[in-house]
Parts: sequence; C-alpha cells; structure tokens
Amino acid sequence: MTSRRRISPFESSFFGIGTTIGSVPTGGMPLFLGTTVHGALDPAILRTVLDELAAAHPLLRSRVVTEDGVGYFVRDDEFRPRLDIIEGGEAEYLALVNGPRDWSDGLFRAYLLHAGLRQQVVLVVHHGISDGRSGFALLGQMWRHYTAHATGVAVPEPDSDQSLPAAMDTLLAEVVSAAEAQAWLAEVRAGAATMRPEDAPRTLPRDGVDTDPLGRFAMQRIELTAEETAELVTVARSHGLSVNSVVTGTALAALRTRFPESGVVPMFCGYAVDVRGEFDPPVPADTLANFASGAGTLVNATGETSQLELAQLVETGLRTAMNRREAVIFPLAAQLATDEFTAALLGAPPAIAISNIGRLQPHPTPDHIAFVRDDIYAMGPAMPPKITAFTRAGRLTLQLEYDTALYRRPQMEKLRLTLVELLQTLE
Repeated sequence: MTSRRRISPFESSFFGIGTTIGSVPTGGMPLFLGTTVHGALDPAILRTVLDELAAAHPLLRSRVVTEDGVGYFVRDDEFRPRLDIIEGGEAEYLALVNGPRDWSDGLFRAYLLHAGLRQQVVLVVHHGISDGRSGFALLGQMWRHYTAHATGVAVPEPDSDQSLPAAMDTLLAEVVSAAEAQAWLAEVRAGAATMRPEDAPRTLPRDGVDTDPLGRFAMQRIELTAEETAELVTVARSHGLSVNSVVTGTALAALRTRFPESGVVPMFCGYAVDVRGEFDPPVPADTLANFASGAGTLVNATGETSQLELAQLVETGLRTAMNRREAVIFPLAAQLATDEFTAALLGAPPAIAISNIGRLQPHPTPDHIAFVRDDIYAMGPAMPPKITAFTRAGRLTLQLEYDTALYRRPQMEKLRLTLVELLQTLE
C-alpha cells in the first residue's frame, strides 16, 4: 500500500506561501464544513467518530514533510484529530473562519460550538486534500457514524485499501497531452491579442478597509424556501437553461448595477468544476482528495440586459468551455504558463466566482437532534467575491463570500439585496 507519495504541482499550490491557482489564493487555505443542529451532541462520540474518519481516509491522517525542497504526504497511522469545544454561536463561527491556521498538528481537526441547545460541528480540512464535494461527503459520513454510535447500530468498516489517492493533475496527465495543454494556452493568448482595452473584463470597484471589526472574511446568506427553489427550477427549465446558469446570470445582472458607466460592461465569471467524472471509472465523491478544477465564461452586459438574457450567454459560454475540455486541461496548462503574459491572463480576477456544490443528501441524525443547516466556507486573502451554492432538502442556499480588505460590507449587502430582488422577479 502507498503510505507516502510526492505532492503534485497542483497540490503544492495549496501548500505554498502566497501561491495561487489562477486568481485564487490557495496557499494554506482551509476548508470549513459543518452542520448546525438543535439538540445536545456528545463530545465523546464526536471524538470517536473523528478517529474513524481519519482511519478511513489516508490523506486526513497524513503529514507534509519536505526533503531536499520536495514535499511529500506521509501517512501517520497514529494521528488523532483534535476536537476543541467552544462556547458560542454565529459570532464565534465567524471568528473561527477568520482565525489563523496552524497545520503543524495535522491537516484535519474539528470544533464543537455550543450556545445552549444550538450546536454546530465544524470540520476543518486543508483544502489541498479536499474539495467541496468530497468535503460534504465527509460531513455526511460523520453524521452516519455519529448516529450509528448514538443509536447502537454497527458502524461501517473502512475500505481495506488505505493507499494515498493519486492527485488530480497526476490522473489528468493520463487523459490530457502536453500538446493539448499548449494548444489551449495558444488559444487563450490568441483571444487576448484580439481584445481592445475597452473589452477587458471589469471587476467590482474596491472600497475595502485594512481592518474590519467583524473579521476580514465575510459571508452573507440567501436561503430560498422550498417553494422559491421550485419556482427557480421551473423558470430555468421553461427557458431551456440550467439552474446554475440562471443563478449566474442573475448574479451578473446584480453586479452590472454596481458599474456606473453606460454601454457594454464585459464581465468574466469563474467556476469551480468537479472533474471526477472525467476518469474511467469516475473518482467517487467519497474519495477524499481535491478534484476541483476551473473554467470560466465572458459575457457582455448593458444596463438593459436581463438576468435571463445573461443566463443564456452563460449557458452558451459554459457549453463552449465544456466542449473545449477547459476544466480538464486547465490544471496542466497552468503549470506550462511560464511567461508573464500568459500567467497574467490566467491570473486575472473574475467579476465573481461560482462554486456550485449541487444537491446534498440529508444527514441521518438521532431522534433528539433537529437539523438546522449545513455550512461550508473557504476564503483566502485578496480572493475575488464568490457565490457558493448548494441545495439541501429542496432549498437552495447562496452564500455571498468576500474579503473585506477589498470590499466593504455595505457595498456587498447592497449587492446581496439586488441579487435577492432579481431572483424574485424571474419569470
């Protein structure tokens, strides 16, 4: 079994200092995953479950070692994840996601925040070893194990193969040639060469502050009801669009209101794209590793362009990106972009980024525990504004996430309110 392997170039961007993938600052980035419930949780059971999760996923119990300037994952079968118990609720959670991260004790730990019967379990995983999809799968596994222990049901045994899973770019190199990656980079450079200065994508005007009393990394939620979510799905289907495209088009329409100039405003939207399905067989969601690549689309909007018109442009752009295998090629192509011009093109920030996790399965919980909501958060310094979307129990949640060093809270609250208003007027 593989108990040690080299950290891939893609993964090394998450373990560097000041490193990025495209425009996303990835160095040391944490991924927070959790569930808020109503009802008392047993810390002893949680500690047992955390041990079981680490035992089931070799990257969770791996340590990073550097030898002769080369990084390696080394599996540590004696590792036990730490659980900290904190008195508090929403304010303490925001303080947690804004706090400094120290990965010297391992790449996986957890917190239990409690304010009376309002309790929140938060798993903290190094983003270099998990994407949002496998992170939510891990959260679901946590609840299956917790409920099994709490109700006296047998806990599933871990997979006997405890080899460290291969990195995304290692596997992509088997289905993408260097020639394909170079050809894609040539297309990117050729497209940029035809653009006039006024064609350059705009980014949200910055008005941030050096210190925000509530913390640098902020989040504002939009939680649709089941009825509102169903109406959104109906609108998307009636126009032959995906819900993802409609949400993106609405977000871009909201952003357009923040640009005072008249005429056409070009805006680029970046996407996190799960590439697990590109392999044969597909990599399962419960294989804990980071398989999130990126893609994007450029749209031109005027003050009169409706959110559904923008959604149609987004749909067309994303289909083009899919046909070009952009998400499959990008991680390898980015490693070949050694000249400053190409690196600058790939690192240009989008107007907004979208991370759509999709539909989440309900968690099993003991009878005395009532589900309130799931939580996910991942931000880094100077990261572009991002919308994280997921649907749970037929209800769509949109999280508007941003860095207050770039964008003040009042500006982003206006953007959130505009987005809500535009969602309500879809038909």
